[in-house]
Amino acid sequence: VFVPTLGAAQFSPLESRLHNLFMASARTPLPPARSSRSHRSRGTSGFAAATCATAAALLCGSLGLFGISRAASFTAPSGASRCRKGARVLAGFPSRRGVAAAIIGGCLLPAAVSPVTAASAKDGSSLMRQGMNEFKGGRVGESVRLFDEAADAGYPKAMLWQRGLSLYYAERFADGAVQFRKDVEMNPNDTEESIWTMLCEARLQGFDEARKNMLQVGRDGRNVMRSVYSLFRGEDEEKNLDNLQTAAAGSGSDQFYAAMYLGLFAEAKTQPEDARRWMEKAVASSYALNSGDYMADLARVHVDLRGWTAAGKQAKKEL
Repeated sequence: VFVPTLGAAQFSPLESRLHNLFMASARTPLPPARSSRSHRSRGTSGFAAATCATAAALLCGSLGLFGISRAASFTAPSGASRCRKGARVLAGFPSRRGVAAAIIGGCLLPAAVSPVTAASAKDGSSLMRQGMNEFKGGRVGESVRLFDEAADAGYPKAMLWQRGLSLYYAERFADGAVQFRKDVEMNPNDTEESIWTMLCEARLQGFDEARKNMLQVGRDGRNVMRSVYSLFRGEDEEKNLDNLQTAAAGSGSDQFYAAMYLGLFAEAKTQPEDARRWMEKAVASSYALNSGDYMADLARVHVDLRGWTAAGKQAKKEL
């Protein structure tokens, strides 16, 4: 898009506003992408991608309108000097072809400037939600495929923690560990991603080696998750086991998360009976039955995939 190089005194009021808008948008930094969370019920809305696309559209639209404005305000010279002076003056302004280019550029250039357009971000979010639904239905392989498609469509792959969970249950432990490590790089305070990295690596390296390599993260605001994290890291194991067993005998989200992670801890240590007992307790909890938390669905899928479904249903009846 061609923009005439003119002094500020030569701008009309409209041009000045467009020029200031363009310069302000060029100087404004984009906010970093963040993920919101409520336990594991979290995700991103494509806000960062949409912001990129909007900023690019603002830049290009300003340029295009600026060029059109100058073209519309131009008055051709009169008299015998029309051709000679007109050619010289018009050299500083867009032709009809230039105006057309400005319009097209203002519409199309954002797609080239922005790595992820708002439309593709929306598609990625839709595919991510479809993947979550497939996982809830126990179709783990299909969920992985949809999460991969979401990443290809522009959803930030390092934020696809759901993909890491699916990879764990698809027994693609190396890929799962990579996914969770990328997640922690983006959010160094993510306790659960650190734990799931360790769970994946325990299947590849053994429990003790995976514990040595466990990612260190910031302090979790939830007491129960601080105990879980310390347990997996091997910090005062007996004390943290007692804390979690006490929480698992309580109620609410703490009961569910304590029981679920006690089950996952036992599975990592190849203690299948303890793993089954705790996971069935997690699935039978009131929180799992009523919260709508994605991790409650995960616990149920875990029980189904391990072949414990009938026992899980019986536990719900007894509750």
